[in-house]
Amino acid sequence: MSYDTDARPEKRKNESIADWLGRQIVSGTYACGEAIPKEMDFLAETGISRGAYREAVRRLVGKGMLVTRTRSGTRVTPREKWSLLDPDVVRWSFETGKPPDWYIRALYEMRAMIEPPAAAFAAERRTEEDLQLFRDALHAMRYCDMTEDSWHAADASFHRAILVGSHNPVLHSLEAGICAAVAHTTAFRYRDMSNPHTRNPVDEHAAVFERIEARDPVGARRLMTELVDTALLDSRGTTVFDLGLPTLKG
Repeated sequence: MSYDTDARPEKRKNESIADWLGRQIVSGTYACGEAIPKEMDFLAETGISRGAYREAVRRLVGKGMLVTRTRSGTRVTPREKWSLLDPDVVRWSFETGKPPDWYIRALYEMRAMIEPPAAAFAAERRTEEDLQLFRDALHAMRYCDMTEDSWHAADASFHRAILVGSHNPVLHSLEAGICAAVAHTTAFRYRDMSNPHTRNPVDEHAAVFERIEARDPVGARRLMTELVDTALLDSRGTTVFDLGLPTLKG
């Protein structure tokens, strides 16, 4: 086992252990149905506290990745039980290597279902404060280098502004997961900056903003649909998608 056990606040240590376990599960080191290390074995090998271990396990149980039973111990659940839009699960899926094709496709399908209607709502309901969020994000996208984390953060901020501008509390509650999906799929799509097809999609984003600013819900929905569809096509240039794959297996 190798992970961070340095002397830091207990909460941070819990997060480090959960991160380590989460990556092991996502990468398949601990497969579906397999038990994770028993508490006493884990404590003996690492020297961490019992409380830190249990809190990390609780975090992963809360994400649907582990189930704890009295006789069988703590085991990895089937992937379809996981909270697949949880920001940590999204992050671990991309940090541990190339995610399964079905997962990338599913994230884009989710975005295609949510973001175009949200853009239409934003066009109807946006405030001047909302418009400034879009302007700030577009400015950063134009002037940050696409190899920098700041560009990906700006891109995620634009998509966050769509959810905020929708003024729909339920949609807004999806912000963390959707923005994680945007940030990591975009970074994955543009990880090879030497690819001649790599381009800055700021103009497509600006076109969506123009329709939102003009209070044109039909145009905003149409252009947002095109933006997400184009991103999926760009990703197909990076990875091979098999549209016949089952939705929740990989």
